[in-house]
Amino acid sequence: MSWGCTLGKLETGCRRGNSLCQPPLLLLLLLLPLLLPLLLLPGSLPGSSILAGSPSALAMAKVGVRTACVILLALAILVAIIVLASTLALRSTCPERSYPTAAVAADSKRCSDIGRDILKQAGSPVDAAIAALVCTSVIHPQSMGLGGGVIFTIYNASTGEVEVINARETVPKTIPLTLQEFCKTDKLPGKGAYWIGVPGELRGYQLAHQRHGRLPWAQLFKPTIRLLQEGLRVSKVLNLFLNSSLSYAIYSSSLRQLFFNGEKPLAEGETLLWPELVHTLGSVAEKGADEFYKGSLAEDLLADLAKEGSVLTKEDLASFQAELVKPLTLSLGDYTLYSPPPPAGGAILGFVLNVLKGFHFPQDSLAQLQGKVSTYHRVVETLKFANGLKWKLRDPRSCPGCPDVYLDLLTEELAQKVRDLISPQGNHTPSYYNISFPSMAGQDTGTSHVAILGPDGSAVSATSTINTPDSGQSSRLKDLPLSRFGSMVYSPKTGLILNNQLLDLCWRTAPGSSPLLGPVPGERPPSSMVPSILISKDQKSKLVIGGSGGQLILPATALAIMNNLWFGLDLHEAIKAKILHVSPTTKVQFEQGFDKEVQNELINCGHEYKKKHFWLNVVQAVARDKLGCIYAESDDRKQGEAAGY
Repeated sequence: MSWGCTLGKLETGCRRGNSLCQPPLLLLLLLLPLLLPLLLLPGSLPGSSILAGSPSALAMAKVGVRTACVILLALAILVAIIVLASTLALRSTCPERSYPTAAVAADSKRCSDIGRDILKQAGSPVDAAIAALVCTSVIHPQSMGLGGGVIFTIYNASTGEVEVINARETVPKTIPLTLQEFCKTDKLPGKGAYWIGVPGELRGYQLAHQRHGRLPWAQLFKPTIRLLQEGLRVSKVLNLFLNSSLSYAIYSSSLRQLFFNGEKPLAEGETLLWPELVHTLGSVAEKGADEFYKGSLAEDLLADLAKEGSVLTKEDLASFQAELVKPLTLSLGDYTLYSPPPPAGGAILGFVLNVLKGFHFPQDSLAQLQGKVSTYHRVVETLKFANGLKWKLRDPRSCPGCPDVYLDLLTEELAQKVRDLISPQGNHTPSYYNISFPSMAGQDTGTSHVAILGPDGSAVSATSTINTPDSGQSSRLKDLPLSRFGSMVYSPKTGLILNNQLLDLCWRTAPGSSPLLGPVPGERPPSSMVPSILISKDQKSKLVIGGSGGQLILPATALAIMNNLWFGLDLHEAIKAKILHVSPTTKVQFEQGFDKEVQNELINCGHEYKKKHFWLNVVQAVARDKLGCIYAESDDRKQGEAAGY
């Protein structure tokens, strides 16, 4: 037997979470080569020559040494068996759908697999997140890409610290002077170069990798480049959008050259040819993010956008910086919630959970009809109040010197005040909830989320978006399936689809006021994105979670957290459960399949109902319980599938 070979395999197994790597057993296995010579060659022991003149003494010494070695070896084997048995017993308590080491939940199987493979190559959770997001940009280009922006919430297990990297798009230095008027009059608000913000995606990747990456930067792009080179097939989800009523808007935009074959949109299974993006990804992999912001890619992108009427400049790209900020924190019983501050939506998510935790729901709250109605009534009322507070999600840059108006959202004083205002009836007017007019801040419906938990317990929750054309104000778009593809502006030289984040400024308003607040250069628009991490007080349990779906992100994520942590549903059922939503005008909407009896009872309580035709609330999450079992769920609503090992 070659011990060098065996120990080499053992070391590899340790990196992969091998059960043989438990410290007591590992120590015994490492000592075993030292024990064997004692057992087999006792005469070679130091001091054995002293006994050479006494055969009987030497014989007795040999027997004694041999006996001692046998006893030691037997004890070592016994301890090893006990440790191994206990380890296997621990593993056997984990269900089949769990993993012992690490997991990745992206919104497609292929991208989850890529993230998992990066972890198995000794990459960090941040490495895996970047690789999975780059993959998602080609599998689901309607949702995100390098032409958009991203927010990371990162937990470092070695330090116990959590941080947020905000690389959302920013308002360019040359502000469209007629933006406010366009918000009111544009027939297709959000479509076109007018609405493009400065892309931040790659700067976000760069900062995250600089702080937490392990693998070489280029290695994170190779799997997706290979996917494109081998011939990428149109997915079922992408096909849904290309061949829906949205196809006319795509056909009449610069996206036509990418997604149409003549007069017809590409169908599921057809090859998507994207050589320009292969070149862009290769250049970024080789030369870094600066190639996009200051190099030849920047020149190519700006040349394409100028033809579309964009106001973005070389200075806008060169000056863009991702931000490192502290997360908002909120105590939720045994857990602490970490979520991004404004202009992201973490403060509103925290507000909703903070109000609802005060009702001290029993775990069986959803077991009977009466409990369901009472629970969901309180959820609906809390969401109504949340809508009245979304105006507080403004970027501090938009009002230098103004107080941070969001800080009171997580206070117990406000939570109790709201609880006191929640009556058994739901027939109050919008003004009761401090809603003087619809506030639709942070649509973000063209969005994707990835959740990752690494072998060492470090975690990443990341949400990326290119945003969406408005489907709320334009009657022509009202029935479209949560319109995607950002601004629908395509850069043929770089292969990028551009965002339309300036659209989110149309709904940044204060209660009781009618004029829209003007945009500020460098400002990040408000967002519904809530990439979050929840960690138990003893650090043993974690929930890494976030979602996509614009305004549906808040109820979908909040209800998934409640279902899992408060109501005892496993992660799969917690995410699978049908949700409800409260529109900006306080009308309640129910996802198809939501309990009809509960719907009727809520309407009887006075809640006004409005039908919503298309739902695509998507949540990804990874959780670890106190036993060390890891669960990963990618939402079935988007044909997602998680991966782990």
